[in-house]
Amino acid sequence: MIEYVFTKDRKWLDAWDLFVVKNPKGSHLILSDWLQSYAAYGFEYELGLVLKHGEIIGGCGVVIPKFLFFKFYIIPHGPIYNGNHEGCFDTHLSELKKQALNRGCCYLQLSLPLSTEKSVERHVYNSKRINPLNQGFVSGKLFKYVYTTYGLNWINFYGIDNAETFLKKRSAKVRRNIRMPYNKNAKATFVTDEKSIEKGYQVILENANQGGYALRSFKEFKGTILDLIAKKQAYFIICKVDNVIKAAAFFVETSGYITNIMGGVLREKPDIKLGYMLQYEIIKKSFEQGFNGYNISMGGSLGVQDFKSKFGAENIFYENPHYHLVLNGFNFNLFKFFDSHLKPYKSKISKLLSHLK
Repeated sequence: MIEYVFTKDRKWLDAWDLFVVKNPKGSHLILSDWLQSYAAYGFEYELGLVLKHGEIIGGCGVVIPKFLFFKFYIIPHGPIYNGNHEGCFDTHLSELKKQALNRGCCYLQLSLPLSTEKSVERHVYNSKRINPLNQGFVSGKLFKYVYTTYGLNWINFYGIDNAETFLKKRSAKVRRNIRMPYNKNAKATFVTDEKSIEKGYQVILENANQGGYALRSFKEFKGTILDLIAKKQAYFIICKVDNVIKAAAFFVETSGYITNIMGGVLREKPDIKLGYMLQYEIIKKSFEQGFNGYNISMGGSLGVQDFKSKFGAENIFYENPHYHLVLNGFNFNLFKFFDSHLKPYKSKISKLLSHLK
């Protein structure tokens, strides 16, 4: 018997996290700790589960943003299903529409990992089998204040057995840059204690400030980081030079691969390439875990994108991932008016939310 359950009961949150971690099509964006992190902005969240004989066979994580009297039902990634239960998709969408209306939302949005790219086929759905258009959804997204999935920046390990072999396949310059910090006696450490993580996070914040982009404070984000690390679903790496932290990065593991979330290196001369060290350490961890690739993450400045490409990363954009349904046209159009014309309001929510990734 198939049941559709909407909940944020702790029992189901824990069961959901295990489901996401084991499901190759999952994402850190729908882990319970990630969903709960939006509470800092007054947003709500819940799970939309598909159960069979009391066991999770599919579902989605939902963020419910609230601005004034406007509410939105946003699925950052998915829904996802296990085994051969993709057939629940259409009925699940119908239940999601009902629930969004029950919650008083004027708009429903989902973002699906759809691709025919062979190198990531375990982690995506084929658009021929999953099609929200059948349920009246419209392609595209009109709500941008929740970060949603749109692709992988994939480093493929196919045919490579270990990190040393991976290193040998890089160019001479990249091999030199990876080895440089080790030769300069820099030390990379996976840390789990709050004090070390906070110090490393300050380096990431300082790097962000130098780069001219905003990040949440450690106070706002520490609960998510510490909880994920305690559950062995995340890693925080610091790099020290002469016992001083000069670089740090945060990564989340789900679904058979690790995703690069954020990082930073203090800009000093001479540059001993600590950014390369951070990435090589997590690549080594990926091989230790037996993964078939690593998601070094999409986006970043041109310089950051060029850096990521040095590791053989390929941008794999999902094929038409975003779909939406306007549930209350009057309210949604009124929100669009506020969003377009009230600049102070728009600036405030953009500043708060644009980097909640």
